[in-house]
Amino acid sequence: MNVVITGSTKGIGLGMAREFLRRGHPVLVSSRGQAAVDQAVAHLAREFPGVRVAGQTCDVADYTQVEKLWAAAAAAFGRVDIWVNNAGRDDAKMPFFAIPPEQIRQTIETNLIGMMNCNRVAIPAMYKQKGGWIWNMEGFGSNGAIRPTVAVYGSTKYALRYFTKAMVMELKKGPVKVGYLSPGIVVTDLLVPPPDKRGEGWQKSKKILNILADSVETVTPFLVEGMLNARENGAAVRWLTDGKVRWRFLKALFVKRDVFTPLGY
Repeated sequence: MNVVITGSTKGIGLGMAREFLRRGHPVLVSSRGQAAVDQAVAHLAREFPGVRVAGQTCDVADYTQVEKLWAAAAAAFGRVDIWVNNAGRDDAKMPFFAIPPEQIRQTIETNLIGMMNCNRVAIPAMYKQKGGWIWNMEGFGSNGAIRPTVAVYGSTKYALRYFTKAMVMELKKGPVKVGYLSPGIVVTDLLVPPPDKRGEGWQKSKKILNILADSVETVTPFLVEGMLNARENGAAVRWLTDGKVRWRFLKALFVKRDVFTPLGY
């Protein structure tokens, strides 16, 4: 399987790239910055010398750059079997009316318009090659959950699930398949505020996160295995299920987890 992952020079994206490569699948990594792409490619090539690693800069909010991303993958591998829409961003945790308009625009363009751009490019290209999988990355809000200070991010993820449902319906009789990918709550720089922002609110959140959150290294093998084994259009690979959440809270009465200290937070 030849794999493209957007937003894959750090965090969950990089973790998934590493897991695909560990299983012998060529991967193209991408992000907006050339230096980050070059560094990720060099690091992964050293770690997995027997598997092809390629890289391409791409701002998914720019449709032309997404077209170039597909072209780079096709040139490197010949075809793309799995395309993972992982690129995303969040705003600072503050009331909606306090978020700078430019940040609102950037979040919507990356999380929603960017994801749509990628589907628009990948679907017809996969039709031409007679098959392929597209995975859209869910996040907080995808299931309708609502929390103050994440109005923009949550709105984009709620829309992402609607869009993915529509794509599943549109593609039900064709060779291209679309799926839902949900990592749950993963400890990355997107989740953890910088040291100067970790006030009383962060300490309260940290208690819940120590129950529910996991590391990239814990979650990404599950996600990759799920994608490789998926067969039916509309498949969902979700790490933090309702049953797992209930079990975590029950277990927390007897066992205290600390997922942050080992990761240096």
